[in-house]
Amino acid sequence: MDIKELKDVAVELMDALKARGLGEVEIEAEDVRVCIRAKEPAPVMAVSGPAAAASAPAASAAAPTEEAAPASSDGLPAGTRVEAPLVGVFYSAPTPDAPPFVLVGQKVKKGDTLFIIEAMKTMNEIKAPCDGTVVRILAQPGDLVEYKQVVVVIEE
Repeated sequence: MDIKELKDVAVELMDALKARGLGEVEIEAEDVRVCIRAKEPAPVMAVSGPAAAASAPAASAAAPTEEAAPASSDGLPAGTRVEAPLVGVFYSAPTPDAPPFVLVGQKVKKGDTLFIIEAMKTMNEIKAPCDGTVVRILAQPGDLVEYKQVVVVIEE
């Protein structure tokens, strides 16, 4: 089984996992064993106020929505919540072998790149909306993030 076939099988397994609400899927073929486990989805926070326009170009859509809020029942710390301005794949670094843009505990300045969301083969850099310290990163490289999903929390 080559890498392309393995990738296709993995994607099909992830789709089956999601569609059927399964917790784990495992398949074994030839000398390859693939096991995929579902994780709890990252919490999504409803935000009041103006929403980013869904039809805006990617460059302007890359401006994160922010809202400072105290820690609440969703378990997120107080701070500015940086949300995904579009649906896509989360990347914490510019390339797979490069260090991540930010780490938990790192100080950032307004305008620093926090992460990338790939949508329709376009890499959209998401910038810090304020100065502060990154206290939580809620996505892993390769995760699919939803529109308005909280991805990073910055404590000012």
